[in-house]
Amino acid sequence: MTLPFLILNTIKVKSKWIAAGLAFIGGTWGVHRFYLRQPELGLLYIGLKIFTGLSLVGIALSTLIGYYDGFKLIMMDQDEFDRKYNSNNFRDRYGYRRKVSPEQQRRQGKYILLDEDEVTTAKESKNIFETLKSRKETETLKQSGTRKLKDYDTKGAIEDFDKALKLNPHDLGVHYNMACAYAMEEKAIEAFKHLDQAVSLGFNEGAKIMSQEELAYIRIIPVFEKFKNNRFRLTQEMVDELKEREKNILEEQNRKKAESFSLPKSDYSTLFQEQLRQEYK
Repeated sequence: MTLPFLILNTIKVKSKWIAAGLAFIGGTWGVHRFYLRQPELGLLYIGLKIFTGLSLVGIALSTLIGYYDGFKLIMMDQDEFDRKYNSNNFRDRYGYRRKVSPEQQRRQGKYILLDEDEVTTAKESKNIFETLKSRKETETLKQSGTRKLKDYDTKGAIEDFDKALKLNPHDLGVHYNMACAYAMEEKAIEAFKHLDQAVSLGFNEGAKIMSQEELAYIRIIPVFEKFKNNRFRLTQEMVDELKEREKNILEEQNRKKAESFSLPKSDYSTLFQEQLRQEYK
């Protein structure tokens, strides 16, 4: 009987339904406990039978315990089951929960990986100390960037957020703050892209996007209405519109600059006063 237990224990990713089934079928011998990598508890079931001399009382008692375990496993939430019995197989290199095993993740990566860089293709070779150090550095940069953003040092904030994203490109909070910083710099395309990234990673506070003071600049851009109606997700059509808008703004600035050089000297003071009025509108 030892061989089947060893075979069950070699299965890396455990299923709560298989565990529950084993509890109902072979729970009297603790088969489900061996399956869940709990051999010491499985031996207790067997020991109970030996202690009672394989009497009907001992068999009935261990069978009832097995049924109880089976019902408990069925009622258990899947995330809780993974946390207890699949903790080594359901955490990514950043320590976050994931819904698939590392094997499934690697298979998917061959087909859905779009942007390859040093971070997304790095091997999971970091030890626990390197991981903790990376998280600490990310959090430090995040806090530093947030302070600078509140002090209107947008360029400094962008530098810190950029470094944080190189350490952890999946931090939705950094992407959101980066969008705010770029909006304050009036760099619409970058702001929209980082806001789109934040939403794709799970940011779902649409009301905050609509009221955040730092995002006021992008909300007045016509394409923002399409962006909002698309549940705050960016499309290539929207990107093209934003690029066309920037191109038109640049052309208009160049036209005004050329006109200023063609003015008579006596008109320079008038032009300067007009620019000041525009600046303080």
